[in-house]
Amino acid sequence: MKKLLILFLSLSLFTACSDDDDATTDDGMEIVGKWYLIDVRTSATQNTLTDCNQNSFIQFNADNTASSEFYENVEGGGCELDGDNDGVWAYLGNSRYQFFIPELGNQTGTVNFTGDSQFIFTSPELPGIEVVFEK
Repeated sequence: MKKLLILFLSLSLFTACSDDDDATTDDGMEIVGKWYLIDVRTSATQNTLTDCNQNSFIQFNADNTASSEFYENVEGGGCELDGDNDGVWAYLGNSRYQFFIPELGNQTGTVNFTGDSQFIFTSPELPGIEVVFEK
């Protein structure tokens, strides 16, 4: 009887562990898609981006490649492409990513998803700055 009890407990623990592992799998793929820059905030103020700036985006692909475009206002009220980049992105675990942000360069930091269609990026390399993206 004692052997049966030990066998039952062992099987229960094994089953519980495998369920937990499946439930916590995080591969960073929730970032895949086209994300538009909607705001850049500092600890002192909230920056208001123009409609032109908000055309800027990063496209994260499932194969860990990325492309980005950054748009700037030009004299006379126009809007033009100020820079584009093809590169890669990486999920480093624990909500940390590495990718290229137009005008800021390659950055490593934390991505906090605030729903299915928005995330806030912060980096120790950009103290006091939050970069907000939206699908």
